Amino acid sequence: MAAKKEDQKLINVMDVFWDGWFNSYRTFHTIQNGVEEKSLQAFESQKEWLKATGDQLAKMEEDSKRLTSEWVASLQDALNKAQLDFGVQNVYDWTDHMEELGHKAQTLAFSPSKGSLEVAAKTLTQLEETFKNVIDQQQKNREDVLKAVEGFVDQIKQSQASAAKSIELYNPLVAK
Repeated sequence: MAAKKEDQKLINVMDVFWDGWFNSYRTFHTIQNGVEEKSLQAFESQKEWLKATGDQLAKMEEDSKRLTSEWVASLQDALNKAQLDFGVQNVYDWTDHMEELGHKAQTLAFSPSKGSLEVAAKTLTQLEETFKNVIDQQQKNREDVLKAVEGFVDQIKQSQASAAKSIELYNPLVAK
């Protein structure tokens, strides 16, 4: 009777060992899922940063063009107040051309930054999609491995239980 209890304890200890090992293995997979989630959150943060930077850049360009237009309007007001008799129309044409050139220069000045942001945003989007595909494939693979390992652990536990029963049945010393 004491031998049966010891064998049962041995089986239970081995079951606890394998269950503990498998739970550790499962925990490792859970941690990997958390790391993947944090990586995806980093992509979202980067996209938000790129959008905020683009918005600020657009606002700066808009403000710059507005300031140029205000400067030209002030210049024209000053010319009107001075009531210059010589070639006033030519001065207005000249200020209109200056305003147009100012706007074009500002557009050209901001274009490289806008273009860089667009390229960065597209690259980030492509990288994020690739990363998501890789994560999906890894998760599928991990699930397959996890199921296989779980089956393997169950087989080991069953084999150990069978071996302990066989030893008990065929060894008269253990049966006592």
